[in-house]
Amino acid sequence: MSSARAGGRRASRRGVLGAALGASVLLAVTACGGTDRATAGGTASAATTRSVDTAFGAVEIPAEPRRVIALEGAVGPLLGAGITPLATADGDYEDAFLPQEYEKVSDLPIVLGADGWDYEKISSLEPDLMIGFVRGGTQEELSAEATATWEKLNAIAPTVLVRSDGSARTKDATLEMSHVLGDGDDADAAKARYESKAAQIRADYADVLSGNVFAPLDFYEEVTVYSPISWPGDTVVDAGGTLTSVSRDITDENAAFLSAEQLGTVTDATAVLYEQSLAEEPGVGAAEMMALPTWQELPAVRAGHAYGLRYFFADRYETGLVALQDFEKALAAIRG
Repeated sequence: MSSARAGGRRASRRGVLGAALGASVLLAVTACGGTDRATAGGTASAATTRSVDTAFGAVEIPAEPRRVIALEGAVGPLLGAGITPLATADGDYEDAFLPQEYEKVSDLPIVLGADGWDYEKISSLEPDLMIGFVRGGTQEELSAEATATWEKLNAIAPTVLVRSDGSARTKDATLEMSHVLGDGDDADAAKARYESKAAQIRADYADVLSGNVFAPLDFYEEVTVYSPISWPGDTVVDAGGTLTSVSRDITDENAAFLSAEQLGTVTDATAVLYEQSLAEEPGVGAAEMMALPTWQELPAVRAGHAYGLRYFFADRYETGLVALQDFEKALAAIRG
């Protein structure tokens, strides 16, 4: 992964978010036959469109989109719907995709950089739809900057942005995208499998869960101790686990951020969790963290209770299921 893309990935993991999540936004899709909508960039208008209720109001989208750009979080839903995107926000991060998916997106253009969206490149690709999520609470709480960004994107092609507050909420955001794209039944089934596994873990490992405290950790210049609204924090909480007191009560950010020296304050955790690649090796941030003296001195690490999770940053139910399965393996190891 290039340094620029790695930097974008790191920024998204920090994910500083504001407002609390309001009621879930259900994307109501209704047919509007016979409506033409011309798009910028010289693309042909769709013969029929559908009206989709998004974070920024109703948007007319093609009934059968062909040229779609995946904004944040949309690659999985698009592939599930049988659509290979023209470009992605960050398409080269292999461990974000299921093995059979990665080859379809690994060489696609990247349209999100350190300075934001590359509007010129996006326009040159002549999309007929763009879809992804936007971070924010209720519509009134979406920032002026987010609104301005959506307006720029929507001027190029119809842009569907689904509201998501906290990284963990992207699982439901991607589910809503799947419904927009016509793959709702499969996405609902994936959510059901995820919830069934979480319930099974809560029942089978109630003794281990009640007797332990978990700290999902990462390190990129500072230590990240993930909160309940983060991807890894959500995995733990959904399975019935208790997070470290350092982060468990945080509801407006994805994590607590500590210096390398302050990592030594995470003493109540009886088990720590870190990113593991599909090759079952520590992720880049995890490898850097494991070199810290304060990591070596953590009570959980000294006791041998440090465990890697694949899809540590699971943004949809399909990959979240694998993260749950790895968390279950950690619980089994703790039980001994």
